[in-house]
Amino acid sequence: MTEIATDQYEIYVDGSFEHNTVGYGVVILKNSQFHAALFGIAKTSPEHRQVGGEISAVAEALRWCDEHKVPAVTIYYDYEGLEAWATGHWRAEKELTQKYAEFVRKSGVQIAWRKVTSHADNPWNEKADQLARQAIELRLMTQLTTTDASESEQDALLREAETLARAFADYLTAQGISAAFTGVFNDMYARVAALNGYFDLYNTRKKRLSLYIHNVSAEDKERLQAAWLAFLSSRR
Repeated sequence: MTEIATDQYEIYVDGSFEHNTVGYGVVILKNSQFHAALFGIAKTSPEHRQVGGEISAVAEALRWCDEHKVPAVTIYYDYEGLEAWATGHWRAEKELTQKYAEFVRKSGVQIAWRKVTSHADNPWNEKADQLARQAIELRLMTQLTTTDASESEQDALLREAETLARAFADYLTAQGISAAFTGVFNDMYARVAALNGYFDLYNTRKKRLSLYIHNVSAEDKERLQAAWLAFLSSRR
């Protein structure tokens, strides 16, 4: 009987707190190679600051494992409470940490915890931190776009398209897809070059956040469309 090789998954998690907003970042490696990235705004109170982002990063990582049928993973973290609460070495006294510890225990994922030193030039830990900060930046830029009453509706929509196109290009890069924001055209759409082609993000009254993909294969078109939906989902 031929032995089936088991894929090995490693996940780096981090959180960030800036401008009273909490973000999380997750980098997923499969067999030591970049596989996926997650980032977004943590669903915790700002009073928990960066710790809330770190906890959310672990939770999102475990949800990802559940969705992708990953039974075991090594999680790299820089805040010792993440392992200590989950394993019971620290008593979880606050509601946030109690729910976190319970969620980890019930996740069904076998976790090997590995502590790393924060900001010690570990590239994947730094990438997780960057993603957490990027989530906050995107939220703040979007809020500015939607609340600036001095702009005309068209200008606000166009600025929103540019903001999202820039952020999506960064998101694709974090996913291992080469992409670059190239500009805003005809006062109607923002363009990003990717996968030897490009896509235009329209954002007008009639075409709200509509993605038009050009000069790529059918397979790459589906890949970009799936990435766009995942990107939008990560912002909610």
